[in-house]
Amino acid sequence: MNYIKIPDYVFDDVIRLLQEGVNISQNVDFSSNPETERSLPFANGYNRATMQGVIDRLKAYKDASN
Repeated sequence: MNYIKIPDYVFDDVIRLLQEGVNISQNVDFSSNPETERSLPFANGYNRATMQGVIDRLKAYKDASN
């Protein structure tokens, strides 16, 4: 088993990004205009981008450790 060292600030940033995604999802207003930041399409796109950002950050550290 290999261990990957990740700086605290990166770990904190990953947690922050995931928390923002959760907050966006919790604030969806299903009756709102689909063009607003509280709509389901916005939340879906935001969370997809957030998850991709987390994946990219973690992959970079995994690749650097190999």
